[in-house]
Amino acid sequence: MSSPGHSAPVVDAAGEGRANRFMLVLLALHRATCLAPAVATGAYGAYRSAWANLALLLGAVAWNLVLFRSAVRRGWFPTPLVYLDVGLAVAVLVVVTANLPTEVADAPNWGNGVAQAAGSLAAAAIARPASAVASVFALLTAQAAVAVGYGTSGAPVLELVHTINGLACFALVAGFAVRYLRRVGRDLDRVNARRLVAEAERAADHARYVTRLAHHRALHDTVLTTLTLIARGGVDPRLPELRQRCASDADVIRGLLADRADPEFGTLAEALRHVVGEVSLLGLRVRYRGALTPPHVPSPVVQAVGEAAREALNNVVKHAGVDQAWLTVSGERGVLRVTVVDRGRGFDPDATPPGFGFRHSVVDRVAEVGGRVRVSSEPGGGTCVELSWPR
Repeated sequence: MSSPGHSAPVVDAAGEGRANRFMLVLLALHRATCLAPAVATGAYGAYRSAWANLALLLGAVAWNLVLFRSAVRRGWFPTPLVYLDVGLAVAVLVVVTANLPTEVADAPNWGNGVAQAAGSLAAAAIARPASAVASVFALLTAQAAVAVGYGTSGAPVLELVHTINGLACFALVAGFAVRYLRRVGRDLDRVNARRLVAEAERAADHARYVTRLAHHRALHDTVLTTLTLIARGGVDPRLPELRQRCASDADVIRGLLADRADPEFGTLAEALRHVVGEVSLLGLRVRYRGALTPPHVPSPVVQAVGEAAREALNNVVKHAGVDQAWLTVSGERGVLRVTVVDRGRGFDPDATPPGFGFRHSVVDRVAEVGGRVRVSSEPGGGTCVELSWPR
C-alpha cells in the first residue's frame, strides 16, 4: 500500500500497469524531443560559456537516464524523484537562460524544453492533484520570471504567453491521459475478472456434469445391468458367476464413492478381454476374434471403445434372448472397427428409439473420441453394432 501522495509502483500485467508503461514511453519520447535539439548542437551556440552549457547538458542527460531507469525498474516514477526533477528543471532553466547573451535576439533556450518535460512528468506522476498543480505552477512561475527578467526579444509578453502556454498544455494533456488510461485499465480489469469468474463457474458446471455422466454410465453398465437381469429372472442368483459379478459391481460402487478413476488398460486387446470376462459372468458366451487388433491405439480410445463394447454386449444379455455373441476387431485401411453381433430377436431401428444406455454408453462414448456407431438389425434377424474410429 502506498502512502498518500506517493504513486505505488505497478509491475504486473493489470490494466493500470499497462497504462503506466504506456505513459512512461510517451513521457520518455516527449523528454527526448525536448533535449534532442540541444544534444544535436552540443556546445555550439550563442552562449557566454559553451563549455558550461555542454557540462550542464551532459548532466541533464545523465539525470534523465537515472530517472527513467528507476521508473522502468519500479514500473512507475518514484514521487521523490519527480519533485527532484521539478527542482532541477527550474535550476537548468535559470542557468541556461543566464548563460545566453542578452544582445542576441531570439537565442534558443533548451531550458524551456526541460521545464515542459518536467511539467508533463509532474502532472502525470504525482498522485495528489494539489501537489501536481503546485509543482506545475512552480515551473510556470520560473518560466514567467525568466521570460520577463531575461527576455531577449522585444516582446516579453508574447514570449511569456508562448512559453507558459506550451508548458501548461503539455502538463494538462499528460495529467489527463494517465488518469484516463488508468481508469479504463481498471474498468477492463473488472470486466476481465467477471469474465474469468463466469468461465470458472461454467467450467465447474461442466466438470460436475461430466462427473455425473461418468457415474451414470458406470452404474448403468454394471450394477443396473446386473440388477435388471436378476429382477427379470434371466439368471440364477445362486450361481457363483453371478456372485462374482455382484462383487465386481460392489467394487464399482466403492470406487465411485471414493472418487477413484476407472481402471485403464494398456492396449485395446486387454480392455476387450476384460469386457468379455465381465459379461461372461452374466451367462453370455462371447466368441472373441481379436487377431487383427491394432497394437497402438490411444488410451482415451481404448477406454471409450472398451466401455461401449461392454454395453453393446450387456444389451445382448438383456434384450436379444440368446446366450451367445461374437466380438470381432479389425484395423484395416486406417480404420479401427469393433463389431458386436448376435443372432437374437432383433428389432426395428426406425421404430425403436435408442435408450439411455445405448445413447450415452455407446454412441456418445465413441463420438467423444471422434468415432462413429452404426446399428444394423431387423425383427428376428439379430443385431450388429459396429464401432469405428479413424486411426
